[in-house]
Amino acid sequence: MSFLTGPFLLALALTAVAGFSAFAGAALGCLDEIRGGVLSDKAKNAIIAFGGGALIGAVGLLLVPHGLDSQPVWLAAGTFVAGGAAALMVDRALQRSGTPASQLVALNLDFIPEAVVVGAVITQNRAMALFLAAVMIAQNLPEGFNAYREVRNSHGGFIRSHILRLMLLCIVIGPIAATLGYLVFTLESAVLGSVMTFFAGGILYLVFEDVAPEAKGNGEWMPAMGAVAGFMVALIGSGITG
Repeated sequence: MSFLTGPFLLALALTAVAGFSAFAGAALGCLDEIRGGVLSDKAKNAIIAFGGGALIGAVGLLLVPHGLDSQPVWLAAGTFVAGGAAALMVDRALQRSGTPASQLVALNLDFIPEAVVVGAVITQNRAMALFLAAVMIAQNLPEGFNAYREVRNSHGGFIRSHILRLMLLCIVIGPIAATLGYLVFTLESAVLGSVMTFFAGGILYLVFEDVAPEAKGNGEWMPAMGAVAGFMVALIGSGITG
């Protein structure tokens, strides 16, 4: 097929590796559980906080700025609020079904639009695509770890292997999103901008509703510094790509 070019295949590879990072994080959570809790509670809180910081960084430094560049402010504000409302409804529905999975939802709200952007910019700005992929890998590892722990702790009936198989889907989701970005969008597309701000609103809701409370320690400094370190990942990405 004519679109199976080097840049397109690179976008597929980058987003597949980023998806594998989420699976690797879940596998680390599984290993920690099997070994009887090798990681201390402080370390786990720091990992959760790192993921939360990376999510906030993605919102403040990647999704919202690029979203604002391609759409009117009123549309950006509307899609941002709509994304938060959608996340609220999904989160409540999961709670009613007895399957809390806000960390997993947050992971995909972050991962999908970023993978779309990788596909959209791979031919125009390869450096941006490469660094955005590196940011996704850094984000997805702790987010996969957190998502595994949340599902297991809240709903122990989920078999470990089932959760890991579910996380394997990220390896497919990323390339699908990148393909959509490559074939349909450019970074200047108003539709892509709306997608970014919509997902950003959902991420911010979930961070403050679920991720941040779970990461809270008892007066310890490590969780807060974990959030700072996570935000730093997105800060570096914004500085280099912007």
